[in-house]
Parts: sequence; structure tokens; C-alpha cells
Amino acid sequence: MNLQLIVGLAGGLGLFLFGMKLMSEAMRSLSLGILKQLLEKITANRIKATLVGTALTAIIQSSSATSVILIGFINAGLLSLHQALPVIFGANIGTTITAQLIAFKLTKSALVFIFIGAIVNLFAKKEKNKNRALAIIGFGILFLGLSVMSDAVKPLASNETVVELFIKLGRYPLLGVLTGLIVTSIIQSSSTTVGMVIAFATAGLLDLPSSIYLVMGDNIGTCITAILASLGGRIASKRLAVGHALFNVIGTMIFFPLIPLYIRLVPLLSSDIARQIANTHTIFNIFNTVILLPFVPLFVRILTRLAPGEDYEKRDTRYLDINLLATPDTAVRAVIKQLCVMVEICKEMLEKAQSCIGQYNHKLKNELTIDEDSIDEMQKDVTAYLVELTKCQLSDKRRRIIPALLHSVNDLERVGDYCDDIGQLAQRLYENNLTFSDSAAGELNKIFEKTQQIIKFTHKAMRNDDHDAARITLSIEREADELIVQYKLNHLRRLVEGTCMGDSGLVFSDILTYMGRLNDHLCNITKGILHIGKR
Repeated sequence: MNLQLIVGLAGGLGLFLFGMKLMSEAMRSLSLGILKQLLEKITANRIKATLVGTALTAIIQSSSATSVILIGFINAGLLSLHQALPVIFGANIGTTITAQLIAFKLTKSALVFIFIGAIVNLFAKKEKNKNRALAIIGFGILFLGLSVMSDAVKPLASNETVVELFIKLGRYPLLGVLTGLIVTSIIQSSSTTVGMVIAFATAGLLDLPSSIYLVMGDNIGTCITAILASLGGRIASKRLAVGHALFNVIGTMIFFPLIPLYIRLVPLLSSDIARQIANTHTIFNIFNTVILLPFVPLFVRILTRLAPGEDYEKRDTRYLDINLLATPDTAVRAVIKQLCVMVEICKEMLEKAQSCIGQYNHKLKNELTIDEDSIDEMQKDVTAYLVELTKCQLSDKRRRIIPALLHSVNDLERVGDYCDDIGQLAQRLYENNLTFSDSAAGELNKIFEKTQQIIKFTHKAMRNDDHDAARITLSIEREADELIVQYKLNHLRRLVEGTCMGDSGLVFSDILTYMGRLNDHLCNITKGILHIGKR
């Protein structure tokens, strides 16, 4: 009996979890494009944001998925904390739709859903229809698992010791909340915990008070997913995860004293224990949202104090004022100023890449990615600005300089790419526990030093139209090219001697190649200043 119970409960839970995952992933694939479009349009309107969070989570059947996507949007800088908090509040309401569906007792139809989904999936031609079929299969497996769990625990309802143990959860409310919190934290799905509570209550093992306390703990425990997703991300994403937890904790504290009244009133809505639990889940989250939504600005202030600091932000284009196009000479100088900013960012990127090669730093690697995005955006802005400038009345001298500036901005974008590529090589070294020999590390430091000199003089040449500085960059680049050739030969010798490992050697060779190309692009800029070559 005990083995049969354990196998039935474990198997049913496994089916329920798999069905939930299959349905959520299929629904998310179907609605991800809509999700992104709606989230990007969210403004400071808290009610609208809450309704979006409710609707989308009801569609994808997972508040955890919504919270993870929100954190991704915050990390990408597409949403602020002030915008995201109401969405996560709404997600808490949306996720209760699962419990409402479970309460419909569709367990007898589970195999029908699985059959229909399987047939559609087998014969569907379009990927969208296959995803719909997977959602139907997941829906059926979810209810099949619930049925297996209910059948497995049904014999326990006649065991007085077991019944007394479960009823104690109602006698000790904090124990019930803690149990719900721990279970949901482990399986990372509030819907699964509520499903288990409904299964146990349907079998007669849980009464309404015990179920309510478990559901309240379940709401707090579901925050673990957002907390895990925020690790290593922006400070704003950590604040959102903490805010999600704080919302549920405060809501539980507010709702707790009202439970005796709630226990008397909720049976009036339905005599079915499953529906009562589903309604508890929904009413609890609606109650919390209505009470706490007006306090979003206060939440933001509290979270800013709980998680102090500022995120490393993408830098915006500063100097390209559209009004300057009326005076082309001033507009050209503005473009050159913006290019100088790009050079400064590239200089910082190279320093960060070098630091990551020496000792990997995840924070610096993330900053490299943000810097590379800044460079890309500036390239687009400068290019568009120069195109507009060509439509103005220009002197022959100014008209000739525009192609050179267009080439230069493209060269700087490539410099940023190579710096980011070197950062990725640093991450590869770290993740695979690769190291360089002392001689190889010394050679890389020498190349980085030469390239920093080239960047320094490129900046000076561009800012002041300094031909002497431009010539110096070409001289340093020749020295760097000679060193790169020599270092590659040294690398081959170390491979033969066995003082260098193959995987580390590949990274070493790639870094040298990237540095050589990076230097070429920098010198293309100074050649333009000197009017050498095609420019």
C-alpha cells in the first residue's frame, strides 16, 4: 500500500508538472510576440499594466514565466521598475486561472484532450498549429496527473492518523503558510502547489482552513523563480524580484486577520471544496492587488533603499541636434564630437576586455555588452544624421568629408564588436578553466598596451584634426603588426615544446587576430584624417 501510494503520488505529480510545463511553453511560444509588443507599450498607467499582466499570465499559464520575461525586459532597459511592478501584481491574479480550470473537474476528459492534441500535432503542417496541439496535450496531461494524484491519496482519507496530521495544518496557520512556501519554492510552480492542495482536499485530507494557509504560503513561495532569474542581472531586476516577494508577504499579513470571516463567507459561493480553494487563490490575489496597487510609488522608494545602487546604463547620443543642420559646419563638428565619444567608449571597452582576460569579472563582461549596444546605437544615429546632412547646402570641402565620417563611424562600430568578441573569449577562458603561460600573458599585455596607445592618438587626431597624432597611430600599428606576427610564431613554438595547451592556444591566437583587425580599423580612421587611401 505504501509503495503504491508513493508511486502513484510521485507519478501523478510528475505528470502534472510535465503537463504544466508543456502547456506553458506551448502557450508562451504562441503568445511571445504579442507579449513583447504589449509590454513594450506599457506606460505609467498602473491599471492598464495590471490588466496586461493579468491577461498575459492567464494566457501563458505561468506567473513565473511572466516574471522572468519582465526581468529580461528590465535587464534590456525596455521597462522601468515603476512600470514592471503593476504587471507582476497582475500576473499574480492571472496565474489563478489554473486553479479555476482545475476546479472544473475535467479529470475524466484528460485522455480526450491528449488524444485530440496528439492527432492535431501529428498531422499539422504549420508550427503554430503544432504548438496549439502541444498546449492541448499539456492540458490533458495536467488533468491526468491530477487524477492519478487524487486516486493515489484517496485511501489515506480513511486513515485517522493521516487525517489528523493534515488537519493540524489548519490548527497551526503559520505551519500551513510555511509548508506552502517551502513546497512551492522547491517545485517553482504555484499552480502545481494549488493543484496538489485541491487534489488532497478533494480526497478529504485537507479542510478549507488548512487549504487557505497552504495557498497563502504558495503565493510567497512562487517568488523564488523571479529571485533566481534576477541573480546576476541589473539592480532594477533584483528590485522587481524583491518587490514581488514583498507584495505577497504584505498581502498575506493584511489578509491573515480576515481569514475567520472569509472561512464563513466563501462556502456561500460554492459548496465544492475544489472551487472554494480556487476562489481563495483568486480572491486573495485580487484583494492584494486592489489594496496595494495605489502604493506602487512607495514600493519603488522602499525597494530602492533595500537594493541601493545604480545600474550601468547604455549611453545615449548627445551631440547630434537636428537644429544644427541649418549650419553644416557646426553639424560636422557635432558629428566629430560624437565620434570622439565613441572612441572613448572603445578605449574603456578594451580596458575591460583586458581585465577580463587577466581575471574574469562577470560585471565587466556585462558592461562590455552594454557598451557595445551603445556603440551600435550611436552608429545608427550618426549615419542617419550624416544622411540628413547631405541634403543640406554644403561646400565641396564639407561634402568630401562626409564619406570619411561615414567610414569612420563604421570602423568604430567594428572596433566595439572586436572588444566585445575579446570579452567573449575571456568568458570562454573562465568557463573552461583555461590559462595562459606567463610568456603568453606578457605578450598579450604588450599588444593591449600598443592598442591603447593607438586609441589614445586616434582620439587626439580626430578631436583636433591632428595630423602628427594620426601619423603616430600608423607607426604604432606597424610595430603592433610585427609583434602579432612574432607572437604567433612564439605560440607555435610553445605548442611544440608543450608549454602551451591547445584550447588556450586557440583563444590566444584569436585574441591576436582580433587585436590586429581592431588596430586596422582604428588606423583606417587616421588614414581618413591624413587623406590616405580611398578616403
